[in-house]
Amino acid sequence: MEPAGPEPSRSVAARAHLDRGLRLEQAGNYERALDAYRDALAADPTAAEEVDARLRSARVYRAMADYSRCLAEAREAVRLADEIDAHDLAAEAMNVEVGALQLQSQLDAADALATQALKRAKSPRVRGITLQNLGRSAAERRDFVTSDRYFDQSIDAFRSANYDIGLAVALCNAARAALDRGSAERSIEIGQEAIAIARRLNALDILLTSVENQAAALVALGNLESAESLLTEALGHFTSARNILRQAECLEIMGQMSELRPDRETAIRCYTRALELATAAGDRTLSGRLESRLTRARDGSGEPKARRS
Repeated sequence: MEPAGPEPSRSVAARAHLDRGLRLEQAGNYERALDAYRDALAADPTAAEEVDARLRSARVYRAMADYSRCLAEAREAVRLADEIDAHDLAAEAMNVEVGALQLQSQLDAADALATQALKRAKSPRVRGITLQNLGRSAAERRDFVTSDRYFDQSIDAFRSANYDIGLAVALCNAARAALDRGSAERSIEIGQEAIAIARRLNALDILLTSVENQAAALVALGNLESAESLLTEALGHFTSARNILRQAECLEIMGQMSELRPDRETAIRCYTRALELATAAGDRTLSGRLESRLTRARDGSGEPKARRS
């Protein structure tokens, strides 16, 4: 029998759990990711690793629309980071809360917290995360001049930091903003780079969010068949991952497609289910938009005609 090798240190074990959790999180396997982060906390982590485990847990709870647990973990991460003067870690944890506030349409509170985080961020990576969130708020307000500036700055920061995951997220959000301002072709162009990076990293959540954006852009261009193929893939992933907010977004796009075909009954079913999910996720902006779409579909006023590619 071979002699046993040396037992790994507890800190090495904690880091291994953190790495495993990140792979699971990026794949959209949220429950198993949370288990891995709990294992990291139980493996005698360093103070910095404990902060990391808690902010990652907060990020997963945010994706699951469990905002109370998200905020509890994020704020505990900030408290622990402050104890060791880890300003970058504190700023990163603050950004998790910023994202949760944005998803609940609390943009003023999100911007105030992001502004604090930007003052604390030291590294290009964390500055990029914070600038990305400020850009997202501006895009939600349809202030695209400001959002473009923040997105460009965040992309530069991520490229400087060689932080490919952040770069993929930034490009994904920039693609969505381009679509919202009416530039479907530009959205597709930006989204293709996001998809390429996410595919290389095997970051399925980012990949399928980018695919969802591509589908929405294709609907805007009138290419419903290509859009439907992409959207089926995205919805399947988000349903499996139990990401109810992304499911709602996919169903909204399916409702738009149904109106354009035209198939009003299917559109009403898609919007109704999407509204239920958006309400459960606490996204007031999406819920309000879906209520308007549902009213128009029921009244028969319908969607404006898409452009034909």
